[in-house]
Amino acid sequence: MSQTAGTRRPSRGPGVRVATIAGVPVYIGGSWALIAVVLIALIGPSIARSRPDLGVLAYGVAALMALQLLVAVLVHEAAHAIAARAYGLPVLRVVADLWGGHTAFESGRSTPGAAAVIAAVGPLANGLLALLAWLALQTGPTGIPDTLIGGFAVLNAALAAFNLLPGLPLDGGQLVESLVWKVSGSRPKGMVVAGWCGRVVTALVILYVLGRPLAMGRQLDLFDIGWAMFIALFMWAGASSAIRGGQVLAAVQQVSVAEVLKRALGASESERLDTVLDRWAPGEVVVVLDRSGRPTGVVEPEAVGRVPHGRHAETDLSAVSRPQPPGWAVEAAPGDDIVPVITAMQTLGTPLVAVTHQGRFLGIVTAEDVNRAVERV
Repeated sequence: MSQTAGTRRPSRGPGVRVATIAGVPVYIGGSWALIAVVLIALIGPSIARSRPDLGVLAYGVAALMALQLLVAVLVHEAAHAIAARAYGLPVLRVVADLWGGHTAFESGRSTPGAAAVIAAVGPLANGLLALLAWLALQTGPTGIPDTLIGGFAVLNAALAAFNLLPGLPLDGGQLVESLVWKVSGSRPKGMVVAGWCGRVVTALVILYVLGRPLAMGRQLDLFDIGWAMFIALFMWAGASSAIRGGQVLAAVQQVSVAEVLKRALGASESERLDTVLDRWAPGEVVVVLDRSGRPTGVVEPEAVGRVPHGRHAETDLSAVSRPQPPGWAVEAAPGDDIVPVITAMQTLGTPLVAVTHQGRFLGIVTAEDVNRAVERV
């Protein structure tokens, strides 16, 4: 499942960082242990009954199957990440957790076609793994290898099919969103339509999960009900979030950068503090610019106050400034909407971003000003 940036703040890792691939951190959420325990508890007894000779090792086989699920999810998410990078979209992280997995990337510069490809490659990767596992089965493995390879084939085929269901938050919903976005020219409309499709798909999946046992003449047990509730929580919440996100995005697109842009004093990092103080208006933010004119930091008034008056002329501006994270300077024209600004704020977890246009520093935008503008809309 792919995920655009801004839905989760990256300031804290969403789990244990297990690897960094091509600069992209890969996390395993703490909730994944719960999935492993549940799977082992469910599969272990079945394997023990069919292979009594294994004894306690049956639960070891179940643990290997839980590991197979983790591999399938990470391959799925890696496919999303590779596709996003291929389209020039920065990938923030790959996570495997209780909800399966997600890949967070900055989608502000995405297009309907790119979004569709990024969504499709995840299920396709699982389909390829299922095919490879099926081909491996044709070599005639027996015993535990046969069980593991066969289970891996079924697992990946199921993941591919489930993720292609046409509703958010699944990858199939991303395809619906991309189609509506392409036809209507409105991404918010695509999100809302795909979100409602997700609600319909959720209802149908729950009906299937609960109705199948009844159709087979079996009474529902706690596992059936628990599984249905888990699906409802995951899919309905994701679909509802997409609908709200589309509505908010529609409002945000009506606000221009000029409406929230605030004047700020831009000063070179090598400039002396005394010359900046001569131009610094009360309450004004001073943004530090590097030699190419790119915003890199913000002057801290507290640090300025600690510099003795007699040393203002010999203190570089960089000595009293706080560096800002890469990506905090947004390239946007005054007439553009504020989507890139909000994406930067949410991605970096910062309440302040700088705005440049064609290499020229324009000013700053604060989260407070953005919130007021969106509320007016």
